[in-house]
Amino acid sequence: MAALLSGPAGAAPSVPAPVTSVGIPATGLTTDVPATSATMYAGVTDSADPPLPRDVAESGAPVSVGDKFDEYPYVRYELEFPAGTEAVTLRWQGRSVNLDDLALHVRTGRSWGEPRAVARPAAPGGPIVLEARITGVAGRVEILVIDGPRRDRGFRDANAVPDQAFADPADYDFAIQHLTDTQYLARDDTAAFRAMTTWTAQQARDRKIAYTVHTGDLIQSWIRPGAPDARARAEFEVASEAMGILEAAGMPYGVLPGNHDNLWNVAGRLVPGEHERNHALYNEYFGPQRFRDRPQWGDSVTDTDNSAHYDLFEIAGARFLVLYIGYNPAEHVMRWAEQVLAAHPDRNTIVAAHYYLDEDGRLRMSGFGDIGGSSGQQIWNRLVVPHESVFMVLSGHVDGQTTVTDRPIPDSDRRVVEMLADYQYFLVDGRRATAFQRLLQFDLDDGTVAVTTHSPALDSFRVEDHDPRRRYTPEDGDFVVDVQLRAGVPRAVLPG
Repeated sequence: MAALLSGPAGAAPSVPAPVTSVGIPATGLTTDVPATSATMYAGVTDSADPPLPRDVAESGAPVSVGDKFDEYPYVRYELEFPAGTEAVTLRWQGRSVNLDDLALHVRTGRSWGEPRAVARPAAPGGPIVLEARITGVAGRVEILVIDGPRRDRGFRDANAVPDQAFADPADYDFAIQHLTDTQYLARDDTAAFRAMTTWTAQQARDRKIAYTVHTGDLIQSWIRPGAPDARARAEFEVASEAMGILEAAGMPYGVLPGNHDNLWNVAGRLVPGEHERNHALYNEYFGPQRFRDRPQWGDSVTDTDNSAHYDLFEIAGARFLVLYIGYNPAEHVMRWAEQVLAAHPDRNTIVAAHYYLDEDGRLRMSGFGDIGGSSGQQIWNRLVVPHESVFMVLSGHVDGQTTVTDRPIPDSDRRVVEMLADYQYFLVDGRRATAFQRLLQFDLDDGTVAVTTHSPALDSFRVEDHDPRRRYTPEDGDFVVDVQLRAGVPRAVLPG
């Protein structure tokens, strides 16, 4: 093969400002017939269909990178061959980011057509080789290599049908764990609670678990004012120890208070006007002082109250925020949460709430006196709809599991994934101790999440077998959903 030019395969240099159709000597491409000239151009398109020359601004850069939603970088080659050349074998070599696949197109008339070659790396950021045989050369060939939406549907197809197994870590970028409503474990089966976080710590490297979300009701017995706090303290000690297993392993996580983690009065409502006192015992164990020195820590609603907080982290080159909203937040918490989202539009955001989604998929508006009826409908109206960065809501509180992906947002094609996954009343040998939790496995290139429900205490994926009401099939706990990471995902074409 005759090398046109070869370039470094390391980190991408900065890309200069685009200038229309300015090319540089080609890199990363070889041909079996030496080209008489070879020029390359770098561009970014907002269409998954490759653009034709002069339809977008191009630059004379050796690489092309992008990080916005629906932004696809490409490099385009113009090759001239000696007269009489009828066929050429092309070999492109380079890299992208993560496990992104790249597609090689050959222009025919006004179209690039279907890709002539598609390939992905064996490891994140690893080398990619694309080869194609081109006939009908007639002296000139135009080639385009693009990092568009994933062409290979292997990850999606392999996890679309329940198979009592996690996704293959070689096929996804990272995983986020969701657990919730561990109150009966904190009270009655501490070993099962520890099994959940012990499994996470042990499996973090192999399963690429980057972060853990707990959506409240850490304990059961802190709900009635005037009762001695001895039982609640004992349960908080259990919860603190179980979650501390993640800390000891250096794993980032966040928690929020559910209705059983704070004080209620006999009418079943939070103590009016005393938001901080309601959460005092929770904050003693899981307050800002426990988390503020952690790398992922963003901030809490006040310096002493962690009933709402947010974490920031970057995984596989994508920036994330997890916003935690405790059970029926006060108005000042909602205003604070709105400010957090407005200040971080560049972060793909998961909202973690205790009571958000009912089993039938509906959102409710619940009035609680001076704390402002802020359950699911208010969170949707004020935190989800106005902020495009929010792509997912995780919740518990309501017994059962459901997923909503098609709730309409006015004047938008945006879709948010809303998931309820609460197994507190599921039974094993008559006990509420199944310890089911979920692993969300993300394929960034495809915008796909494989959801797997599993109990490390039972070593079982068959969550439906433990529902005493027999409401579910395997498809309800093991499935694939599409996500729209509108705050951006990394993409790149790096020849060489």
